Amino acid sequence: MSKYNDTIYALSTPPGKSAIAVIRVSGTGAIKALKKISSIKKPKAGVANLLFIKHKTTIIDQVVAMYYRAPKSFTGEDVVEINCHGGQAVISKISTTFEKLGLRLAEPGEFTKRALLNNKIDLVKTESISDIINAETEKQREIAIKNLSGGLSDFTKEINKSLVLVLANLEAVIDFSDEDLPDGMIKKIKEQNKNIIKKIETELRYARLSEPIRNGVSVAIIGKPNTGKSSFINFISKKDVAIVTNIPGTTTDAITSSIDIGGFKFTFIDTAGLRKHKNKIEKIGIQKTKDIIEKSDLNLVFLEKNEKNKYKKVQNKIFVRSKSDKRKKTVSKASHHNISSITGEGVDLLLREVSKKTIKTGKIMPVLSRERHISIMERVVKTLKSVKFNQNLDIAAYELRVAHDLSLEINKKFDIEKILDIIFRDFCIGK
Repeated sequence: MSKYNDTIYALSTPPGKSAIAVIRVSGTGAIKALKKISSIKKPKAGVANLLFIKHKTTIIDQVVAMYYRAPKSFTGEDVVEINCHGGQAVISKISTTFEKLGLRLAEPGEFTKRALLNNKIDLVKTESISDIINAETEKQREIAIKNLSGGLSDFTKEINKSLVLVLANLEAVIDFSDEDLPDGMIKKIKEQNKNIIKKIETELRYARLSEPIRNGVSVAIIGKPNTGKSSFINFISKKDVAIVTNIPGTTTDAITSSIDIGGFKFTFIDTAGLRKHKNKIEKIGIQKTKDIIEKSDLNLVFLEKNEKNKYKKVQNKIFVRSKSDKRKKTVSKASHHNISSITGEGVDLLLREVSKKTIKTGKIMPVLSRERHISIMERVVKTLKSVKFNQNLDIAAYELRVAHDLSLEINKKFDIEKILDIIFRDFCIGK
């Protein structure tokens, strides 16, 4: 049964000119609204209806309308999806017509939120839908689809089931201490607890290794002015994101560009050249560069000649010399990468080295894909490790219940409005 009384609508496809646009309607008034804007009398659920929609006597467009009867719909409510032509005037007119009928424009993620609150999906799948929408790389998509298909839910169910079994065995020892119980029950309970910790820690290890998948890798591009930094970021971005001139100090602020390397997100940051500043703007830019160097996962140091000693304090670095197309070829083994942002020479080799130095992920895709999941499971492990089975067993039982309650939070959806607000803040309108 729906928790909402009103009916919402939204454009579910990206705004702008397109061949087809999809407008989604959900709520108790969805069918009533469809009947008011068309001549359809008894729409059949799950059947595509070709019809004209109109405002009063004015025809707006010819569309294909699909009706999904509650509760057999994504939101659990009556849902109508209108496939109309993707012209802005058509979309605007349909939206205005719905407003006049008393429908409300949906909030970001409200269709998915209604599906969650109507028990059509759980909290983990809700997060996975958001992750799929926001996935920028193949690896991010792989994690999201794994959890949408039940990866994290299955893992937490297994952990919760194991915790309940340990707790039940411990309660039996407490309640029936005078009865004949199998020998070595406490030893068995300790072993069960140890196995749960081991299983969670394995997943936490996969999660830590996969941090570059979730958050991406930041790579600072640093060095003297006019060493080819901006030309490089333009080349790998396949567009002009930075101004390139032969005048020193063109880049005074940090310019970022994200690219996909082997399914991982890498954010390259073009910085102001490291030099003595001539004015306040250059001073701010250079200080910003120093801050970026400290925070970056990797630093690409662009050299003018061979001034490597100036960068001894820079950690996690790869030396690069650009403009190889303008220099004479040498056969000596250089301790830096020679590249050209004009011909592309050496760039692929450099990017492979960047990936090799920063990506340490394992072959197994993690199920703990968000900081919320990781934080909860870290607290579960900490609690389980604190249990003392050779002391007061009542306290041990209490701590196991605390661990179980913590684990349940991953899929808990009520009384956590702050969590829901954070999750749905990242959704787009119409989803």
